[in-house]
Parts: sequence; structure tokens; C-alpha cells
Amino acid sequence: MNLDAAQYQQIATIVYGGPEIGPTAAEAELVVSLCQLAVQADEVEDADEAALFRSIAMAVYGHANIDTTPPDFHPLADRDQRLDLIKSTAAQLAGKPSAGLAYALAYILAVSDFDLAPEEGELLEDLADALEIDPDKADELIATATEVITPPE
Repeated sequence: MNLDAAQYQQIATIVYGGPEIGPTAAEAELVVSLCQLAVQADEVEDADEAALFRSIAMAVYGHANIDTTPPDFHPLADRDQRLDLIKSTAAQLAGKPSAGLAYALAYILAVSDFDLAPEEGELLEDLADALEIDPDKADELIATATEVITPPE
């Protein structure tokens, strides 16, 4: 699976309510950190998923006008540690449009291998709670992301 610049922009435009609006530099770093946790949720190293993460991170950084590279992976095998990190990171985005961006992109990463592992489903639930995204909004973000990444028939 791939997320090209146009697809990212579609998602970001929907999340932020316009094409010229986007994450601040600090919010972009938080979004990328949460996406990194989504990649690590199932504790399976997947080269395609890592490549997707890098392309998503670069899109988020570009949108925030940050000239940097994606962080290296440092897996957290302990679910409680991962949950604490999700909560502390997500709390900084709660209530902001960037929370929706983080959730939509984490969802794309979780389903990028076309299989939502139980750990990835739990991560998405934990993430929605920590980002203070209500269930209806979470469903809407998932539908938006799915529509954007699904190839036309």
C-alpha cells in the first residue's frame, strides 16, 4: 500500500477544513510519533509498512514546512508502556484538528498490510480515547481514509 502526496492532501484537507491549513511543527512531530506507534503495534517488522510510515512522515513534515527525516523505530513490546506513551503524546493533540490527522494516518498504517491485528485494533481504540475523538468522528475518519486509499474499480 502507498499513500501519495495527493491522497495525503485529500485527507488533510478534509481533516483541517481547507487545503491551506495544516499541523504546526510541534503537532507534526506528535502526529508522526503516533503513526510510529501504529507501525509497531503488532510487533511485526514489515518493510512495506516501514516504507509507508516514511512516506507519511515526510508528507506530514512537508505539510508543516519541517525539513527533517522520520525517526528511527524503537519498539515498545510492553503494552502498558506503549499505552502510556500514546496517552502522553495524544494528550498534546486532543481537541485539535491534528488529532484527526493522527488518527486517520494511524488507521492507514494499521490496515496497510490488509489485516487489522487485534493489537492494532486496540491501539486504534486507545488512540481515539487519548485523542478525545468520539466514536462517530472516529468512524467518519476511518471512512474518509478508506475512501481516499481505495483504488477506483
